[in-house]
Amino acid sequence: MKRIVFLVLGITICSLIEGNAQEERPISMSEVMEMAYLNALDAFKSKRQYVSSYWEYRSFQAQLLPKIDLSLQPFTFNRSFIQRYDPINNIDVFRQQRNLNTFGQVSLSQNIMITGATIFINSSFNRFVNFSENDILQSYNTTPIRIGINQPIMAFNELKWQNQTVELEYKRAKKEYLLRREELNIKTIELFFNWALAKNGLQIAEENKKTNSRLYEIGKKKYPLGTIQKDDLLTLELETFTANTDLVKAKQEFQEVTSELQIFLEIEDVELFFPELPEVISGIKIDIEEAYELARKNNPELINLDILDINAARDLDRVLKENRFSLSVNASYGLNQQSEEFSNAYSNFLDQQMVSIQFRMPLLDWGEGKGNIQKAKMDKELADIQNEQTKNEIQQLLKQNVNSFNLQKDHVAVALKAREIAQESYKITEKRFLTGKVDLLRLLSARRLWHKSSQDYIQSLWNYWKFYYSVRKMTLYDFIDRTTLEESFEQLLKD
Repeated sequence: MKRIVFLVLGITICSLIEGNAQEERPISMSEVMEMAYLNALDAFKSKRQYVSSYWEYRSFQAQLLPKIDLSLQPFTFNRSFIQRYDPINNIDVFRQQRNLNTFGQVSLSQNIMITGATIFINSSFNRFVNFSENDILQSYNTTPIRIGINQPIMAFNELKWQNQTVELEYKRAKKEYLLRREELNIKTIELFFNWALAKNGLQIAEENKKTNSRLYEIGKKKYPLGTIQKDDLLTLELETFTANTDLVKAKQEFQEVTSELQIFLEIEDVELFFPELPEVISGIKIDIEEAYELARKNNPELINLDILDINAARDLDRVLKENRFSLSVNASYGLNQQSEEFSNAYSNFLDQQMVSIQFRMPLLDWGEGKGNIQKAKMDKELADIQNEQTKNEIQQLLKQNVNSFNLQKDHVAVALKAREIAQESYKITEKRFLTGKVDLLRLLSARRLWHKSSQDYIQSLWNYWKFYYSVRKMTLYDFIDRTTLEESFEQLLKD
């Protein structure tokens, strides 16, 4: 349903762009964020990264299932001279040989995760043809069934360790996709408010040019009457030139910001819209303990720390077992026969049995094994310390963002009130200047304060939403709707 809404929004935006009317239309921050999710290259990159992680997860799951393999060597012809012993003359001689070998095998194997063993069942067929000078001799060797096991004893079990992390890694991949979406939102917010600041700055510059031109014309009329001093008239003239320069700079900055947003959203004619500033969220305050708990459950960086803990223990286990001794048992039982006739090769089968024990233990390594073990233990302790430091850093950053968000609402209210007061103050000061009750310095100061407070209000809104989405990114939780962030991952695999 969400995808349909996004698609309808994209079509609506495109239809607005293609319309004949050229007047600017408002567009909200949430609409721009939805457009970024649909069109931004970062969004497509995040989807592909998730899909890659999904197939990595599926590949491991496949390792736990039985495998069937077919091995064929249908044609191997050999013609060469080989060294042979001549018992009559008691010498080695070179004789020519020609033979044809055909081999085929079907095998079924299964990994046993708990013990690290591999069990197998196979069936094979081998035909050998020897071309002598006077005759053609052929023989068949068949093994209709053979069952066996390869079992390491007290060895490092890679599959077992992978099984401990694979579910966490797949969970981390899902959470990382959601985190990258929130990073995309934060980047979109930055571009949106840069656009809003540039738009507001352009409007201020245009208003400044009109106001300074008007005041300069009034000043030129007042100067002959003696109601304005020469230096004030020169200041008004200078302000007029400065306003023209500021307008050029504002236009250039607005074009740069608009172009950056246009490239990011992959749409054209952004100039047909103007940013509609969002409001603050009423009645919301984030509890820091709740945020901690949500981060522990959802934050992929903290999930990754659990994976790193397991990997550090895995590396230590590998070094311990590889530097002590290794023991393995291989055994198989099957039926086997050979004959010069194909039919006889599949009758009167004989037992085929094989058992082997392999043992290896270092007797003298001059402390290499001990050194490897001690290093692995130190690496494990170092990894534990680094993971604890990372947890503390994440917790501290989350606390800062939560506190900043909870306080920022008051900053926005103050900035809004300051803008309203500064605007009203400037209007009153301008009227008093025109009647000669205040000097030019007071007028210019009031106007700069009004313009600054207007930009400060937009900046405070930017900080408010930046802090909110930073908390969302670290907790993957929507504090407005009170729900954990989710995504239709099945749909991502289809797209």
